[in-house]
Amino acid sequence: MKHTLMRIFATALVVVGLWSVAASADPIKGGKIIDRAIHDDCAMPSSRLAMMHSLSEWDAIYKSGQMEAEVAKLCQRKSEIKPFNAKYSKYVFEYLQHYANDSGAIPA
Repeated sequence: MKHTLMRIFATALVVVGLWSVAASADPIKGGKIIDRAIHDDCAMPSSRLAMMHSLSEWDAIYKSGQMEAEVAKLCQRKSEIKPFNAKYSKYVFEYLQHYANDSGAIPA
């Protein structure tokens, strides 16, 4: 009886852990944010924009704080895009990483 309860508890713990990881990684939210930021001024969709760099390149760009400038450069904008809100920039970064050219993800 005790072993059965421990197995049920352990299984529930694993399921909740996997669910929370899946819920925190939401590249779709980042796609919506970046689409709003570049909506009329970019000739390419945001998924193609993400494919312009690899995972490690996007990581270096994000850590250096140049993500907005790089997006503006890739869109060939004459003006900078306004910075992403700090609480949303991680979602944009997750989106860019999700569809990076070496990620294996194919946008629909």
